[in-house]
Amino acid sequence: MLAARLLPNNMLELTMETRSPPETALETVVTILSREGKIIEDRRTDPDKPAVCAVVGSGLWSLNPALVEVQVVSTTDNVTKLSIVGTAREGLIKQRAGEKATRRIADLLAQALPPCA
Repeated sequence: MLAARLLPNNMLELTMETRSPPETALETVVTILSREGKIIEDRRTDPDKPAVCAVVGSGLWSLNPALVEVQVVSTTDNVTKLSIVGTAREGLIKQRAGEKATRRIADLLAQALPPCA
């Protein structure tokens, strides 16, 4: 465990916007994150910044765990903004697991939610 603390983080943050209402977007986020990994924190009831965190497999053969957090914010009447942040520890072999996990979840959300015009 001590060695893991000394390893650098690989992190990526992406944002996307959708025409779905925040409640629908949150349910889609929960569905995708529970299918791709294990939800470890569910803050859907937070009135300020509802979010869901999960540990998903990433990197080579999905063996490197990555923490992915998705925050959902309603910006206007018809637009919901999603912030997707993925973080993973990097060892000697750079796998970019945090980046890969973030992009994978963002792609799955983009397929499931209607984009803004």
